[in-house]
Amino acid sequence: MAADPALSPTANPRTDNLFMTRSTEHKTTVMVTGAGGFIGRAAVQALARQGHRVIATYRSDPCPKIYGDVHWVKLDVTNTSDVSAIIHLHRPSHLLALAWYMGPGNQQSPENFRWIQHSIDLLFAFSSAGGKRVTFCGSCMEYDWSGTDKLREDSTPISPATEYGAAKAALFTAFGPMCKALDLSGSWARPFFLYGPGENPRRLAADVIRSLLQGQEALCTHGQQKRDFLHVDDVATAMVALLLSDLQGPVNIGSGTAIPLADLIHEIGRQTKADDLIRLGAREARPGDPPLVEADITRLHDQLKWTPRFTLKTGIADTIAWWRREIVRER
Repeated sequence: MAADPALSPTANPRTDNLFMTRSTEHKTTVMVTGAGGFIGRAAVQALARQGHRVIATYRSDPCPKIYGDVHWVKLDVTNTSDVSAIIHLHRPSHLLALAWYMGPGNQQSPENFRWIQHSIDLLFAFSSAGGKRVTFCGSCMEYDWSGTDKLREDSTPISPATEYGAAKAALFTAFGPMCKALDLSGSWARPFFLYGPGENPRRLAADVIRSLLQGQEALCTHGQQKRDFLHVDDVATAMVALLLSDLQGPVNIGSGTAIPLADLIHEIGRQTKADDLIRLGAREARPGDPPLVEADITRLHDQLKWTPRFTLKTGIADTIAWWRREIVRER
């Protein structure tokens, strides 16, 4: 990821799709599902940096090059028998469950509901192999966004507006009782809005950065919607800290301060020296788009004692630098 310089190549690939990087003395064995994804790659890097042994599963993305005791395993999490075999082979004590359906129309797709069962199967296999601690990735989209207050884990109603949010919320309802029944220590991370290296180029920050770096107009909505943003590396380190803690239940992962989308967009324009190419109001906002989505981070800050590394300014600078390299590579 962009927080580090160029990373070393992985060692010799094995025929079972397992890859190993340079080894270090490890503290715990952690399995990360969805390790090839946006949050997953940053989480694997954070765990490897701390010296943990990481079993990093991916479905289709190539293995990134990360120093540490990292074993990359190609795995379809929807295949119950393969999941059980890999978990019983490596016997991780900790599980960071990030894998989820990310195909076409992922927010509205009925495929989200299939992942409730895939996630249950994953937790049962983890428990049967002697696993002890799990952090599952939920979403701020589980919450009711119609209010004007910060979204709190213990008081904001759960009322998702999408199939993605509904599936996550349904799994969350079963998560606590299931962990208790399976003798697992469980926490539920609810990330808010992300940006950073490796983001889908169709999403806001990446789209604006790519457009401005290539001298194209950045067509945006009015930009007055306020959202709670964190750099992906900060989201990943917060999730890792949560996984390695004893904290139970849901924990919001956010900055605690929502900003207008226009502020994010103009910061990108300032740093790329292409503010004149920004076109606020050129696109219609989505009907019913809530004016404010902001995390209450009391648990994250006071109980987990976690603070972010990046400010908006430094996070945008890091992301722009990554996209500059990526655009050159694409050419």
